[in-house]
Parts: sequence; C-alpha cells; structure tokens
Amino acid sequence: MESDTLQSLLLLLLLLLLSALFSSTETSITAVGRGKLMALQERHPGRRRFLAWLADQPQRALTVTLVANNLVNIAASAMATSLALRLYGQQGPLLAVVVMTVLIVIFGEILPKSIAIVRNETILVAVLPMLRFLSVLFSPLLWLTVAIVRGLGKLLGIDLVPQHAFVTREEIEQMVNIGGASGALEEEERKMIHGVISFEETRAYEVMVPRTDMVALARETTLAEAVEVILEHGHSRVPIIGESLDQIVGILYVKDLLRSLVSGDPGTSVEGICREALFVPETMRIAGLFSLMRGNKVHMAIVVDEYGGTAGILTLEDLLEEIVGEIQDEYDEETPSIIADGDGSYLVQGGVNLEDLSDRLGYSFTSDDVESVAGFIISLAGRFPDVGQRLSFGDWDFEVLEVEDHRVKLLRLLRRENKGSDED
Repeated sequence: MESDTLQSLLLLLLLLLLSALFSSTETSITAVGRGKLMALQERHPGRRRFLAWLADQPQRALTVTLVANNLVNIAASAMATSLALRLYGQQGPLLAVVVMTVLIVIFGEILPKSIAIVRNETILVAVLPMLRFLSVLFSPLLWLTVAIVRGLGKLLGIDLVPQHAFVTREEIEQMVNIGGASGALEEEERKMIHGVISFEETRAYEVMVPRTDMVALARETTLAEAVEVILEHGHSRVPIIGESLDQIVGILYVKDLLRSLVSGDPGTSVEGICREALFVPETMRIAGLFSLMRGNKVHMAIVVDEYGGTAGILTLEDLLEEIVGEIQDEYDEETPSIIADGDGSYLVQGGVNLEDLSDRLGYSFTSDDVESVAGFIISLAGRFPDVGQRLSFGDWDFEVLEVEDHRVKLLRLLRRENKGSDED
C-alpha cells in the first residue's frame, strides 16, 4: 500500500513538473518574435530547423503546448483526487481541489511563466525538439482541435488565422522608446532609428530649403561672377533661373564651372554649362525621392508646388539628415537653430520645424496648418507680428526678436515657471 502511495506521489510530482514546463514554454513562444527567432537560428545552428519550424508555424506550436499542458493538468488533478480518496476517504476530493489549485496556480502557472519572461530564449532552445516531436505525435488530435476552434470562430464571425505582421511600425517605435529610456540605446541611436522609421512617411516640403532661402544665379551671369557667389555661400551646386525663381533652366555644378574657367572665357554666361534640373512635387515622399535621385545620379532636386511654381530645393544631404541628423562640412557656418540661453530661455530661428522644437523642449507644439515656428507665430498672432511682440501658447511665452521682409527670423521662448516672482 505504501509502495502504491509513493508511486502515486512521484507520478503526481512528475505531472506538476511537466505542467510547469509547458506553462513556461507557452510564455516563451508568445514572448519571442520572428526577429528574435532568426537571431537564435544564427546563435544555435544545431536547433535551426526547430526554430525555423516555430517561426513558420507559431500557431501550431502554441496549440501543441496548450493541449499538452491541459492534458497534464487534468491528469495531475485526477491523480491527486484518487490519492486523496485513498488516504482521507470522503473528505479527499475537497482536499485535493484545494491543494491542487494552489500547486497548479503557483508552481504550474505563475512561477514558470515568470521565469519564462526573463529566460524565454534558453527555455525555447531546450524544449523545441520535444515540442516538435509532440506535434507529430498529436497530429490527429491537433488537426481536430484546430478544425473545431476555426469552425467556432466562423460561427462567431471571427477569422482566427493570423494575418498581421509579427512586428508593426508602432511596436518598433515603442521598443526604441523603451530602449532609450532604459539606456540600452544612446540618444543618437534612438533618433537615427526614428529617422529611418519616419523616412517613408516624410514629404518633400517638410525637409526642403524654401524658395526664400534659395541661392540662385541668373542665366546671364558670367563664370567669374558665379565664382564670387559660390565662394560667398559655399555651395557646390546652384540653380540657374530665367525671369524669376519660378523659371529654373538648369543646375550649375562647380566642377563644370572650374573646367570651363580653365579652358574658356570667364566672361561666358553660366547658361551654356548648366545641366538639366530634376523637378519633383512637394508632396512626394522622400523615400521615393531618394531612390529617384540615386537612379538619376543627381544630388539636387527642384521642388514645385501644385501650381507649378518653385517651392524650394532639396539635396541628398537634406534627405540623409533626416536619418543621421545635421551634417556640416568645413564650409558650413550655420549657427544652432535652437540655443539655450543662461536665463532658462531659448533662442529659436523661425525656420525650425515644430516637431523638432517639440522634441528639443519636451513640449508639444502642434498645428494642423503650419510646419515651422515662424508660421506658428503668425497663426497665433493672426497677422505678421512686429519686433518685440509677445505671444503665449500653453506654458510658453514667445517674444519676436527679428523680422525681415515679412519673415519671422528669430524668437525667444521662455517657460512661465522660469520667470521671476515679480512677473508672476
């Protein structure tokens, strides 16, 4: 009798261990995405075919685990009830329910699943061969189970076949934010990844140099005069215009200019050596524009608005800066667009994008109508603001410091909590 009891206890312990194993396996499967499975295949070539099976059939692997886990739990409960009846008579079933509930919940569910959250890779690599064997062994049962579940899903009007990607764009963005907050990613790395993610959605007008900031040469400009302009501004490519900025006849390359200066007359006009310009709509996505510019082997594009007028220009450098941040060479003398002042205020150039300002100051400056800080100020004022005019938005005060030709060039931003007590 004692021998039978001991065997029953050992069998019950084995079933509880299997319950813990299948519970941890279930959590490991749901916690590991396709990307991590591909990385595991590189690190564990001996388990490559099992990991590939899991990546291709995650639903089947999860079904195997759930079926096995439930079979083990039912068997453990039946074994415990039989043992309790033998030892305690009529009170045995109630005692078995209480004890098995505690054991299964703590040791068969919570504890193994908690371990699997932090050790999911180790568990998967260890149990996948057994799981693959069980999927073959339980094939008829799995087929019947999946058929019943899908049939019930159809009755309820729910398609139970997964159609979505393993990782979505939103999930990647959240993982990057979490990585930045935890220190796993440096700030520059986080910004670059966000730049890559948003690259597909950004439009040309969001990153172009507006026409008001363009440097252009008239078609009758001589080679000698062009050299002076290029030396002043440090550009390697300059648009050539006809009657106005809306009539661009080509692009002057410094290499062509130098070649012509060496072999020709400095008094010759630049129109004869300019190259054909690439025109693109302002609503074009910059991912497609990047491919177009690479395919045409050009580094500058003319951005046109819906009426055919020149809206601005774009270079490959402007596109790359959306990913890697500001690029400055030895000829750039650009001052930072946002400068922190000693009194807690910020000097902000009018051309700064609202999204960049929001990221820098940690405050949401949003508008459905404008993209730049200058446009935002004009929208707040309802007209062109004057120098010295003060405006408020949320927790921030704006002071217009510089206006030129109806353009807001420079502003000062100060958060109200940084003001002195007299002003408050």
